[in-house]
Amino acid sequence: MQAWHLVHAVRSLGYEAHAVNYLHATHHESNQINIPLKNLSSLKAKIFWMLKKRGFRNIENEICRHSYTTDASKVPWDDFDAFVVGSDIVWDYAQPAFGNDPAYFGEVPGLRDKPIISYAASCGPANPEGPFPDYVKEGLGRFTSIGVRDDATARLVKNAAGLESQLVVDPTWLGDDPGPTWGGLPTSKYLFAYGGRIDDQMGADLKDYCQSRGLQLVSALTSNRHADKMYRSLTPFQWVQLFKHAEATAIVGTLHGTLFTIKYGRPFVLVNTPAISPKIAQVLERTSQQFRLFEPGTITRKDLSILDRSEAEPPQIPESWLDDSRKFLGDSISKALDRS
Repeated sequence: MQAWHLVHAVRSLGYEAHAVNYLHATHHESNQINIPLKNLSSLKAKIFWMLKKRGFRNIENEICRHSYTTDASKVPWDDFDAFVVGSDIVWDYAQPAFGNDPAYFGEVPGLRDKPIISYAASCGPANPEGPFPDYVKEGLGRFTSIGVRDDATARLVKNAAGLESQLVVDPTWLGDDPGPTWGGLPTSKYLFAYGGRIDDQMGADLKDYCQSRGLQLVSALTSNRHADKMYRSLTPFQWVQLFKHAEATAIVGTLHGTLFTIKYGRPFVLVNTPAISPKIAQVLERTSQQFRLFEPGTITRKDLSILDRSEAEPPQIPESWLDDSRKFLGDSISKALDRS
């Protein structure tokens, strides 16, 4: 969804835009789910991943022009006039599973001489204080504009290259989501629970909350035995529809579950995790939703009252932040192309 929205945001500015259909070989391999069939449990796990992957088939056709490759030397860099790096954890230089990839810093043959900017880039859990590989320092120094999604990445840019950056909204906030209403939505009002594992106590409390308000408890690709309805295979666009049409959401440790909830103004509770903590802080602060964040195991039945619209105002995307981000993207691309 980030790639889809970023491509379409650039297209909306009047440019032809395509996603570079590339992933480092190590990163590609780390994304593969290899589950040996040993027992019934392993069979269920394998079926789960097969169903989950099914919704992503051919999803790249609308935003990618070239065939997929894990070899940076085979990317047709010369087919493009400029590049936007983003979004999410593209600058985690320390995670071995990502391949320590210099491509996202513009440091591969064929890309070094091209204009390059970033939009909503993040270093994830990598140390923003360094020490930094040479490709990080030298690559960032060539960016003409740098947009980041969190304070940690802003510090990395400053420490590694001595450059300033701008905090911008996630690309999924830049435009409308595609498609008509999906016919597979629940037929009655519902609360959508999504993310990591929902423990028995939280699941039971959510179930009680839903029953007291005449809601279904719906989950997708999440361990939640209390759910009235569970989706096991979704396209990304169907997944977004579940947030859009929910009465409220309960989210466990997922940044984009939170972002789509805020995008559609749905009340929510969010269980914190180390993986999202640095990235979500700015979003919650800018939208005045810090009171919805809970540490694992601390949400009580009483806390769920903030899911009621009468108890707390639903979240909204700050229009000024959104406008500034769109302007940053447009100005940055224009500046990059002027130098090409």
